[in-house]
Amino acid sequence: MTVMYTKIFGERNCGATYLAKLIEKNFATDLLRGGFDLDRRVLRRVLQTARPRDRQALNIQLQDQNHERLLYSDFGWTHAAPPLDIVRSAPHSAHTLFVVITKHPVHFLRSLHERPDNPLAKVESQTFEQFLQSPWPLMQRDGLDMDELETPMELWNQKMRGCLALRDLSENVVHIRYEDLLSDFQETLGFLGEHIPAVTDAFAHVRRATRGGDQRYEDFARKYRYARIKQDFRKRDLEYIYRKVDADTLRTLGYREVM
Repeated sequence: MTVMYTKIFGERNCGATYLAKLIEKNFATDLLRGGFDLDRRVLRRVLQTARPRDRQALNIQLQDQNHERLLYSDFGWTHAAPPLDIVRSAPHSAHTLFVVITKHPVHFLRSLHERPDNPLAKVESQTFEQFLQSPWPLMQRDGLDMDELETPMELWNQKMRGCLALRDLSENVVHIRYEDLLSDFQETLGFLGEHIPAVTDAFAHVRRATRGGDQRYEDFARKYRYARIKQDFRKRDLEYIYRKVDADTLRTLGYREVM
């Protein structure tokens, strides 16, 4: 069947927003929503109805509700575990290309420590080592049906297993590694162009950071080189990560242990 829609799944800080902007710029497809798109003016008014100490919980509740609202039309929050039952039953699944974008677990954990994107996670005062060994709180929209995970590494394990299960469920699933997108932009988008039609012969870039700041594409390409893992991380932190990672999932996604 003809693919009309594209849905991106990827954990936070794994390049999903960057990839969405590239797809919008270079391909003819209806990109399904996956963010919190409530008008900011409306959000501000609603939050002001609550006591200051209750506003964080209300904000989380509103974002969880938004995920529920999007589940049956757009398959929910981009960073959620893929909702397999809904993908299996939705009639528009057959017309949807599901794009899974992943990041090497070491890179992912550093990004999550720097930018947790979870108001329940109090990581500001934690060293990277402390962060690795602390529980990770979950929100309803994570789609994992539990309140917390033993460690942040288990977040990667659980979400990546969900993405592999999606690949087993549907033929319309492609996997992109964030590191490949940074190291060989043209080839990676060319691979995507085998599944959805491109609107240009030469793929246009998005060079500036998609979430603010003054970093550019080249800065991220340098930061997320595999060769830098050994010099950027302590050996004992890497050993801990590789003890906790799901080794089969790591290999299936095309990654390896870098020490």
